[in-house]
Amino acid sequence: MNTHIGTPAKILFAGIIAAGLSTPAIAGAAESTPRTSDPAATKALYGQIYDQLKDGDITNGDALTLGERDATLCMMGNGYGVHGLAVGPNTSCEFAGEVFAGLIQGSTPEDNARDATPTTVDAHSPVTSQDYDMDCVTGQDNLITCSGGVGAAVYMF
Repeated sequence: MNTHIGTPAKILFAGIIAAGLSTPAIAGAAESTPRTSDPAATKALYGQIYDQLKDGDITNGDALTLGERDATLCMMGNGYGVHGLAVGPNTSCEFAGEVFAGLIQGSTPEDNARDATPTTVDAHSPVTSQDYDMDCVTGQDNLITCSGGVGAAVYMF
């Protein structure tokens, strides 16, 4: 499997790994919501995430539930207003990194990726060696969902 990740994604991954993220930070994220979100929905989503992560049994590559969505956790971090990156079925974490890099292109870690949605991101899949358009939106629960390609789903919370 080709695991090439573009330079913006490498920088982001390095920053996220260096910064780390504690589960209290995830719980606190629900309290600061952008103007377009529903605070109750955001609090419910982040509460659900916190409950799944608080005991440390879920790590990168493990199953995670995001609202009604089944996902796989790719990484945790803190930058661009994003605390975690996850994927749905038929989607690789490498591709999620490319989608995220496309979404944050031209911004800084202090910016909020939600401000860039709705948008379409053209991302290259290191697994299929194909380019795919991913439509990204921020839901009422503050979850960024990018979908497209061949049933691909990338989640940023």
